[in-house]
Amino acid sequence: MFSNASQEICLLVSAGLAGIIAVPLFLRSRRLDAIPTVGSTNSWWSAIKNLKGTSGIIQEGYNKYKNAPFKIPTLYNWIVIVSGTKLLDEVRAAPDDQLSAVEGTNDFFKIAFIMGHRVANDPYHFAIIKMQLNRKLATLCPIIEDEISATLSEMFSSQDDEWRPVVVLTTIRKVVSRAGNRIFVGLPLCRDPGWLEFGLQYAVDSIVSAAKIDLFPRFVWPLIANFFTCTGNHVGQAVEFLGPTIRERQNIVDRARSGEVDDFLQWLMNNGSESTEREITQRILAMVFASIHATASSLMRAVYDLAAHPEYIVPLREEVDAVVRQDGWTKAAIDKMYKIDSFLKESHRLGGASSLVMIRKVSKDFTFSDGRIIPRGCYIAAPSCAIHHDEELYDKPDAFDPFRFVRLRGDGNDMKQQMVSLSSDFLAFGHGKHACPGRFAAVVIQKLMLARIVSSYDLKLDDGAPASCKTVEFGIFINPDPTTTILLRKRSSV
Repeated sequence: MFSNASQEICLLVSAGLAGIIAVPLFLRSRRLDAIPTVGSTNSWWSAIKNLKGTSGIIQEGYNKYKNAPFKIPTLYNWIVIVSGTKLLDEVRAAPDDQLSAVEGTNDFFKIAFIMGHRVANDPYHFAIIKMQLNRKLATLCPIIEDEISATLSEMFSSQDDEWRPVVVLTTIRKVVSRAGNRIFVGLPLCRDPGWLEFGLQYAVDSIVSAAKIDLFPRFVWPLIANFFTCTGNHVGQAVEFLGPTIRERQNIVDRARSGEVDDFLQWLMNNGSESTEREITQRILAMVFASIHATASSLMRAVYDLAAHPEYIVPLREEVDAVVRQDGWTKAAIDKMYKIDSFLKESHRLGGASSLVMIRKVSKDFTFSDGRIIPRGCYIAAPSCAIHHDEELYDKPDAFDPFRFVRLRGDGNDMKQQMVSLSSDFLAFGHGKHACPGRFAAVVIQKLMLARIVSSYDLKLDDGAPASCKTVEFGIFINPDPTTTILLRKRSSV
C-alpha cells in the first residue's frame, strides 16, 4: 500500500520539519510531565519509530501502566492512552466541546482533505445511518444476502471440487463493495464494474493520502494535500457515475417518496441539507470508504482464521443450515447465528484494524478525577489491541477461541456478548455515544457473508502458511497483508 520510495522521501522531509517545531512540542510535553512516557527518552526519535507501527510500544505501556494514563509521541503531538472502566467512562462522559471525537477522527483520517471540509465539519450522514439504515436492516437483510450470493456465484461459478488459491482481501473487497453499494446506491449501479473499481481504488488512495499528510505538521496540511490527494478528481469521477441517477431521482420525486426507491442515496436526498450532485456524491464516497476499508479488512481476518481452523466449518455450517431452514435469509435468522457472531467477534478481538480507538482531540484542558491534566491540543485514546489481549479480561487471551462468546451467553448476558455490543472490554467499534454508528449494518454484512461462505465452500490454508493473518502497520493503523491467499473449493457435501 505504501511504496518504500515515497515513504523515505516523506520521512526525510518530515524529519527536518519535526526539528523546526521541536521546541513547541517540548513545551507542551512539560505540561504532561505527570503522565509517564513510553518509548525512547528522545520523544522525536521515538515518534519516528512509531511510524512503523505502534502496537508494540502501546502493549509495553499497557503492561506497565494498566488502568492509568501513559503517553506516546507522534511526530508533532502526544497521544495520552487510558484504559480501565473508570478512566474510559470519564472520557465517554466528557462533553464534546472538551474532548471531540469528530475532530479526533478528522485529524487521524484527514477527512477534510480526502472527503471534503463539509463532510468533516457537518457529518449529518451519521444521523441518517442511525435513523434510517439501522432501523431498516430487517428489510435490507434479504437484499444484502441476494447481492452477496450473486457476487460469490459470479466469482466462483467455475469453481469445482478442486482446491484453488484465492487472494483473500481482493475477493472480500469485491463482495463487500457490491453488498455495501446495494445499500448505498441500489441497482443497477451497485453492479457497475466501473463504479465498483473506482470505489475500491478510492478507498485505497484515501488511506495512502492520509498517511502521507500525517508525516507533516498541521499548519502545512492544506498545502501538502494539494500534492498528495486527488479529492477534486475523485469527486469529479464519482459524479460521472452518480450524477445521472441523482438527476433522475430529483426529477421523479413522487416515485421516490412513495417508497419505490429505498437506499442511502435516496435518504440523503430526502433528509440531507445538501442538494447538488457534488455534495451528495461526497457523502456517498464517505460511506464507500468506511464500508470497504473497515468491513473488508475485518472480514478478511475472519475468513483467514476459518481457513486456518477448518475444524470449525462444520459446526458453523450446521448452525447456518438450521436457522436458514427455519427462517430463511432474514434478520431473524442472522440474529440466531450465535456461533457465526462469536467467530467474527473473536477474530476482531485478536486482529483489530487499529492499535488505538476512541480517539479524542482535547479542545479544552481536560482533568481526570485523579487530578492529572491533559492540555488542549493533545489526543486521548484507548488501547484496544492491548485490552483485547489482557489475561484478566479474557481466558487465554492469545488463543483463538471462536466460540468463546457463545459459552459466555450461557451466563444470561446474551445482549452483552453480541458483536455489536459495547463495553470497556471489547472496543472493536469504540465505546459510548460516539461508537461506530454503522456497526449494525457492518456486522450484518459480515455475518451474512461468513454464513454464505461456510454454507457453500470449504476452506483451508496452503502448506506452510502462517496460522494467523500477516499484517502491515503504519502508525496506529493495522492492515492485513493484501497478498495473503487461502485455498477454496465448493462445499464437498453438496
